Amino acid sequence: MRMMILAAACTAALAITGCSQAESSVDAPTADASGTAPTKASAPEPTAKPAVAPPAPTSAKPPAQTAAYTPVPISAEDQPGRARQIRCQVGTDPETNCTFTPLFGDGSFQLDGPDIAYRMVISDGEGGLFAVFGPEDRVPVGGTYRRDARDRACWIANESTPAPSPICAR
Repeated sequence: MRMMILAAACTAALAITGCSQAESSVDAPTADASGTAPTKASAPEPTAKPAVAPPAPTSAKPPAQTAAYTPVPISAEDQPGRARQIRCQVGTDPETNCTFTPLFGDGSFQLDGPDIAYRMVISDGEGGLFAVFGPEDRVPVGGTYRRDARDRACWIANESTPAPSPICAR
């Protein structure tokens, strides 16, 4: 990634600083011994790097993917538990990676993922779904949810709501 940024910065700065793609920084041109910054005429020519063969395939597992989203912060008043990475599904969307954070110690939770920020608040065995926009900014989505008897990882909305259903946290 750094090399792509360096290459883009060097391309943009080439006419001004004579930037080289060698292992140098693009922070600012440095002065030579005479105290003057290099000019386009005195700048070193970019050198071509030798071709490097790609690494041989190995049987090692690929590195775990990092989250491509930022979970919505949760206030301490919501008594958040330890967040963990899970697979989740919201409505008819395909399963994706999410951050699951238990809340209040009563089965309530918050799901954050790519285009997902929902909170399920449980009371007396039923759930209410909220869209989450910030620590204190939540909007009820509507409907009442109950745990799916066939798949305990999922919550199903009652049939009279357009709210997303199921909400699954695996």
